[in-house]
Amino acid sequence: MANSDDDSPRRRRALGKGLGALIPREDEDAPPAERYVELPVAQIRAARRQPRSEFDDERLAELADSIAESGLIQPLVVREKQGSYELIAGERRWRACQIAGIDTAPAVIKDVTDTEAYTLALVENVQREDLNPVEEALAYKKLLEDTGASQTELAEQLGKSRSALSNSVRLLALPDDVLDLLAAGELSSGHARALLSLDDDEAVRMARTIVAQGWSVRKTEQEVKKAHSDDDGSSTGGSRWRDDALVRDLTERLQHALGTKVKVKDRHGKGRIEIHYDDVDILQSVLDRILEDGS
Repeated sequence: MANSDDDSPRRRRALGKGLGALIPREDEDAPPAERYVELPVAQIRAARRQPRSEFDDERLAELADSIAESGLIQPLVVREKQGSYELIAGERRWRACQIAGIDTAPAVIKDVTDTEAYTLALVENVQREDLNPVEEALAYKKLLEDTGASQTELAEQLGKSRSALSNSVRLLALPDDVLDLLAAGELSSGHARALLSLDDDEAVRMARTIVAQGWSVRKTEQEVKKAHSDDDGSSTGGSRWRDDALVRDLTERLQHALGTKVKVKDRHGKGRIEIHYDDVDILQSVLDRILEDGS
């Protein structure tokens, strides 16, 4: 059995050089920022927050078999916290060690803040392509909020294009039922992006049709365009709702400012804004922000 703990060439993608803007280098005269040790697996615990939340049981079992046979090749990355060690990166490997009954594992102990730890966890998962699209989008959103970086700055620091990062975060504007299908792999990111310009109910209906009938992304885009044409009473679709870069940017800024999901529908410079909330507390928070900015 091939050692699945090892990175394949396809997965070893270089990061941008700007990562140091999020995780500054230590001064040469300062104490070492990391140590290589052998740690008891039982003394390591998972982080309360980390980008990845889904783990495939079959793949975990395969990795456990590989580790039991050949040992753990790539060390875990941890930090000391409250008398134990908290995982920064390598939760899948740590879980596999537990399944394999391994008592100790090689680890790198890093001295980092909460935000730096989360960034490192995201970097590892993005490099390995281990995050589903919803996990990736949520991780980017959290980093944008925690660091105060712009999308352009964060994209440069993570070695991604701004459009890729922006398109990822935009997916979070979709209704939960669609996000569930995306996270489960029943919809692709291309399918999901095509649904962004639809109202929530229509997006859910079309998402279920995509899964049931196996539509391609191109077919989905055609059906979305047809839905807009029918809604506008136009066969040309010339007056369809716009979903251009300006509207997307305004939507993202509103979501960030109000702290909740927002949809902007624009047709020739006129339209409507939809503000979504899950409970009265969120609604009150939105109203407070609007009234505060208007005072």
